Amino acid sequence: MKCYKRVIGIDISTERLDIADSQLGIDREVEYSVEAIQSKITKRIKEPEETLVVCEATGGLEYVLVDALHDAKIDVVVANPARVRDFAKGHGYFEKSDKIDARMLQLYGQQVKVSLAKPRTAQERHFIALSRRRTQLLQLVSQESNRLRQCLDAQTKSFVEDMLKLLKSQLKAVDSAIEKVLEEQAKTNPTIDIVRSVPGVGMVMTSTLVAELPELGSLSRAKIAKLVGVAPMIKQSGKSDGKRRARGGRGNVRRVLYMAALVATQKNPVIKKFYIRLLASGKPKKLALVACMRKLLTMLNDMVRQQTKWDETKKSVAGSIVSKRPAPAHVLDKR
Repeated sequence: MKCYKRVIGIDISTERLDIADSQLGIDREVEYSVEAIQSKITKRIKEPEETLVVCEATGGLEYVLVDALHDAKIDVVVANPARVRDFAKGHGYFEKSDKIDARMLQLYGQQVKVSLAKPRTAQERHFIALSRRRTQLLQLVSQESNRLRQCLDAQTKSFVEDMLKLLKSQLKAVDSAIEKVLEEQAKTNPTIDIVRSVPGVGMVMTSTLVAELPELGSLSRAKIAKLVGVAPMIKQSGKSDGKRRARGGRGNVRRVLYMAALVATQKNPVIKKFYIRLLASGKPKKLALVACMRKLLTMLNDMVRQQTKWDETKKSVAGSIVSKRPAPAHVLDKR
């Protein structure tokens, strides 16, 4: 890992950034806007190649900061909030505030081996923005649908219905835009055709993986499963060996992967066979479905790494992706 002369921790909230600078050259509080980032942060960094900025993943709120820093040629780490919190507790910081979080992010960047966030092209930023907007619209449609069911007043009900029509119309437009961007990106990004060649994987899953999981194909099976949050975590001490549960990871990817795995249990011959075998061996449906999520993800990861499209008749694909060996019993039983 590169040794940086300057490490800056930035805690992100909706309206402001709290900053801990190892060289004390930046204000401790800055308005969260592109203009403020450029005038009060990037312009005060005289050696961008020797500077590292560490922030946390905040459900997409961090994108503005990360993109602005990348535009200024500054390396950025988007850290896992749970790991940073555990790091803070390990240093005796059990209290929590934005300023403390910024200081912990700075120390985290100085003391922990970290992975840099990959800069995104303008096309990738556009694609991510469309994917995020789709998620927002789905949430709004769900909220308005719930309000409609609870509404008794006729006039108010009509207002809610009008809003639902508008939201669904925009959702259709966004889906169309995402499909067009996917087709355009597929000309230069082979990952898209590889991912959507898998039975059960549609436009939503493909766009989510491209936008939210750029690491696909570059990590091992275990690491990609942990990154998404579908890997069983060991909970063992002495003679006690507790249930292994999947937790953490990228929730937005995991939610879409759940629906894709659900479809794959019906339309993908490999996942369907795997799912039926797990149920036949007495595994609960929920556990079997999580196992299918992990299997589908690792299959996609292997395919992208090998640049191989889906073809269950090929031995090369079957050997590396469609393993006939059952998963170890302790992995399936104790999660």
